[in-house]
Amino acid sequence: MARSTIFVIAFLFPNVVAAQISIGSALPDLPLESMQGGSDLTTHALVGVRGAVFVFWSNDCNWTSQYEERVEALVTTGVAVILVNSNDPEVFPKEAEAGKQYNLTYVRDPQGGLARALGAERTPHVFAFDNTNKLVYVGGIDDAPADPQVAQAHWIQDVVQQLASGQEVNISSTKPFGCRIKLP
Repeated sequence: MARSTIFVIAFLFPNVVAAQISIGSALPDLPLESMQGGSDLTTHALVGVRGAVFVFWSNDCNWTSQYEERVEALVTTGVAVILVNSNDPEVFPKEAEAGKQYNLTYVRDPQGGLARALGAERTPHVFAFDNTNKLVYVGGIDDAPADPQVAQAHWIQDVVQQLASGQEVNISSTKPFGCRIKLP
């Protein structure tokens, strides 16, 4: 599909998410707002020395609440873990609230620019970038959304450990599971 066609579709249908970016693609430098108050941020400013994991999040989705502890456990030296809220606060009033306080950076994607640029569709939907801002993983958190005790594949935990230790990421994509993002 030609670039101009994609632009026309995005202009005429703003809630439509663009195709997901490919492994190896660069992280776009886009503006974000802190959900905890304070200054405006950019995606590039949030990347840690070993990389960054952007987890699309919601204050109003059962699946994200079931993943809270698992995502907070990802905090590690060198890899930034950022929760990104792209949902339209007009459609979901809870999204405008700061919500629960996390040990992670929690940002608002006010116009849905990052979600559209990456092709994020769900909460949670994970995009991991290495320290050169190249996409190395996209997908879900693990293979057991409802029960962490039965998880056999801990995709994002493995990705974060590999990034933190400077290793090559050995899995590049999985299928995300969760609530649909409703963009502004």
